[in-house]
Amino acid sequence: MTPQTTMQTRMMTGDNIVLEQARPIEPELAARLIHDTGSYIFDCLYNGDFELYLRITSNLWTREGGAFSHVHAKAAMSGDRLAGIALGFPQPLYESEFGTGMVAMAEMGTPELLAHLPSVAGHIPWLFPEVPEDAWYLLFLSAHMQARGRGIGEKLLLDCFERAKAAGCTTLHLDVAATNPAVRFYERMGLERLAETNVPKIAASHSVPPHIRMVKQLG
Repeated sequence: MTPQTTMQTRMMTGDNIVLEQARPIEPELAARLIHDTGSYIFDCLYNGDFELYLRITSNLWTREGGAFSHVHAKAAMSGDRLAGIALGFPQPLYESEFGTGMVAMAEMGTPELLAHLPSVAGHIPWLFPEVPEDAWYLLFLSAHMQARGRGIGEKLLLDCFERAKAAGCTTLHLDVAATNPAVRFYERMGLERLAETNVPKIAASHSVPPHIRMVKQLG
């Protein structure tokens, strides 16, 4: 989930990073930040069609609900620029909000995408263990590459801990690729490895690595 966005934007300036409720701004940049958190999964789902991914996910970011919506995200702002995002929600919303993404892919997807989806859509969910009822699930945490080294990831994650506790949750869960250097960051922030999952079919066909479920106990 560490940021590796390749989008060329003007350099962010200033030292102050402010966290605020995300707004439906810079949808393409938000989509790129989301892609950075799990490019293997999105490339698998969209069969490598990055432009189609951008179009659909940018649209989902601006909606007033759904798993990819800004309404579930905190934004790290550098002036008027989006420098990072943390998107997550309590388990009941995890259960209810995910259908919007698949509906949007069906509505906005190309015939090629619709023909491709059945070959992978049934396999990807096996990478992600069940989320307990008392848990808050962190779906995306990402910072713009030009704003790295300013503690954005730490600020966003600490805020997620507080959001989770405010929602009455006793744990925070997330999934991250086993090959992602962010695993070490999450461990430094107090998360523990709970399980590692691998789905051979999409590992072989789309190079999707094993994923680690990580958990933070909230006091």
